[in-house]
Amino acid sequence: MKQINVNYITEKLAEKYGINLRGDLLSDRLEIRPTDIEYGVGFILKVKLEWRSLTAEFIPDNFAAGLIKTMGASDSHKKAIFKLLAQRWSSNTSEYTNKLYLKINGEEVSPQDPIHWSSNWSHLYIKLTKTPVIHGDLNNKQLENAFLNISCSLLGLILSLLPLEEVAIEEGAVGLPEGALKRIEVNRYERSTFNRQACLTFHGYICKVCEFDFKQKYGKLGEGFIHIHHIIPVSELGSNYKVNPETDLVPICPNCHAMIHRRNPPYTVDELKNIISLNIKVGKD
Repeated sequence: MKQINVNYITEKLAEKYGINLRGDLLSDRLEIRPTDIEYGVGFILKVKLEWRSLTAEFIPDNFAAGLIKTMGASDSHKKAIFKLLAQRWSSNTSEYTNKLYLKINGEEVSPQDPIHWSSNWSHLYIKLTKTPVIHGDLNNKQLENAFLNISCSLLGLILSLLPLEEVAIEEGAVGLPEGALKRIEVNRYERSTFNRQACLTFHGYICKVCEFDFKQKYGKLGEGFIHIHHIIPVSELGSNYKVNPETDLVPICPNCHAMIHRRNPPYTVDELKNIISLNIKVGKD
């Protein structure tokens, strides 16, 4: 297998999800392990380039029964997020076919039908596949990005079923982008970090108001940069409110984010789009 930068992959995953990870490149596969969970009771992601396909598997440790039981006991909101992420992964393109295999207690079940899943889990297996991925057709960077993308998708699915903690934020920090709030304390699995990445998985990195693309404008420097806007202001969210990353969050550029919050209550995305459209029209007249 061509050499890939393991540190690059684990650092990018850690940046996206706020988790400490270690990666090991073996002769035929990449193994990624969260170091925040004690060895033996956690899991690894096993990513492997097979014949014409790339696979990523969730492999629990030998004594991970508690972890699996916790994932199985996830509430309907968490399982709904898993379903949305599963649907996103399984959205095939003209170039690739993506599949997701889910086994609970040894029985293959539909990843998109959580209402019929057992809630008492003793065994869990998740596998993602992407085809066709042909080793000889990819250079090192392309292979690296393919490993990163499939690992990112699998890690998101796993985290959607794990307990996530809120990060305490500075008083008066309303309006800051999710994931950019000032941290008073650091937790291992931060809900805001997961929600940010899930939102970007659903919506991408282009501003939903003005369609500005940081990567296109700034290249590598702008890659992965965007603000995340709460459609319902943070200050109005109740302590028990559960954010849906697909419908409650939206990626917008810093300029549009600042403009949205120039009014209280904030402008909606459509209202700001209309303001831009009317201003352009006036400028042309």
